[in-house]
Amino acid sequence: MNKTPSTPAKIELGHVTHLYLSSNRAFMAVKDINLRVEEGEFICLVGPSGCGKTTLLSLIAGLEQPTSGKILIDGNRVTGTSSQVGYMLQQDYLFNWRSIEDNVFLGLEIKGIRNKETEEYALHLLDEMELIDVRKSSPTQLSGGMRQRVALVRTLACQPQILLLDEPFSALDYHTKLKLEDLVFTTLRRHKKTAILVTHDLSESIALGDRVLIFSRNPGQVRTELTIPAPIRHALPFEARNQEGFSDLFQYVWKEMEVLSDAAKGD
Repeated sequence: MNKTPSTPAKIELGHVTHLYLSSNRAFMAVKDINLRVEEGEFICLVGPSGCGKTTLLSLIAGLEQPTSGKILIDGNRVTGTSSQVGYMLQQDYLFNWRSIEDNVFLGLEIKGIRNKETEEYALHLLDEMELIDVRKSSPTQLSGGMRQRVALVRTLACQPQILLLDEPFSALDYHTKLKLEDLVFTTLRRHKKTAILVTHDLSESIALGDRVLIFSRNPGQVRTELTIPAPIRHALPFEARNQEGFSDLFQYVWKEMEVLSDAAKGD
């Protein structure tokens, strides 16, 4: 059993439960979730559709308040959205009437922090993502993978401490997806960001995550927590897939998912 750290976790969830209510029914999306995410950790959430993974991200982001339980960031209770948290979705939501650099500056404008210094930092990120040469281009001129990189830069430009990633690679072709995984992994490590990724790709979760949490549904709960061994955890995602033990971890997670699938068929 791990010892409780003496300093507060970057993110801490205590007995978090969330209900969605309508006029004629109540649906429990997640129930009694307990989770600690330390500074700089990369956590991956997997599980069947409808198990509450995206709900959990929304709660951490402060977009919704849990029905019961508490969510803390740096020891402070989450009561609404915060500049500490960046949220990246499957769709890039770039505006075609704005150039790439103006799309990247959009978050700075919304938060009222656009100035020469923050613009220079955003352009530095564009350069890191190998996009500086297309800064004056329209999003319509970019591939899907390039658009997702722009979306990531837009999120990072506001300098959040925490990144919430909701299936940001799922719409990409496999080759582009693998390249972007490596780039995102390297960027988040370099900037020492804490991250939580929701994905349906079991291989991706093992290749990217320090830990993988497998969720069951009806209601959504953490069924299994898997800590990824250091040789796999420290390798780039593409290389991690070739590390010894990766296949065994994949088979383990696959079997856990099969159990959940069989249970759902029996409901």
